[in-house]
Amino acid sequence: MSDVGQLLFDPALLFRLQLRPCATSLKFGERDWQLPQQAELPDLGSSLSGQPAFAKIRMAQSDSGLFLNLQVRGKRQLAWCRESRVEDSDGLHLWLDARNSRDVHRATRYCYRFVFAPLGRGPRADQPFAGWAPINRAREHSPPPPEKLLLVQAKIVPQGYDLWASLSWQALKGFDKNDFPVLGFYCAVIDRELGWQSLGLGPQYPVAEDPSLWCELALS
Repeated sequence: MSDVGQLLFDPALLFRLQLRPCATSLKFGERDWQLPQQAELPDLGSSLSGQPAFAKIRMAQSDSGLFLNLQVRGKRQLAWCRESRVEDSDGLHLWLDARNSRDVHRATRYCYRFVFAPLGRGPRADQPFAGWAPINRAREHSPPPPEKLLLVQAKIVPQGYDLWASLSWQALKGFDKNDFPVLGFYCAVIDRELGWQSLGLGPQYPVAEDPSLWCELALS
């Protein structure tokens, strides 16, 4: 059952997942924080689609932004990350649709792709970075946000890394969560050594460019 290649369709297609992230008192810009265990996201990609399971993600939201913890284990090599090749880098890849356009198959100017990588910045490429990436086949690209609105910390540990990522709501131009309390949402941990782990559908589907395949993120 775990071999999706032998199935007529991916079981994850049967689900339209809506996530309700934990509320937190964190303010964007804070550092050295840790989210509680109840903030951990479900691992549907492994249980439904047969994806490898090597990462744990925790997520919470506050009035000022979105906060994520990532733990990756099982690696024998350092993550492959290049600030000059954001969309190809290992790390946490996050897609958001500020208008939750469930009936469109090409990204609009309200759709964003962000990448949080544990390495790749600095003279020795040993510092983490956060960046914006264009979405393939988009009708119109979203505006890249100022760098100060995306923050990342990382720690390299034996067999993997830990990563802390935060995104200010101001990074989504024109977004007000009181007016648009539900976002289109998709995230994947991409690793050249270990593979692709996501909330549901994997890279055999056009999840990186088709907002109709994304989940929903309900904000409180």
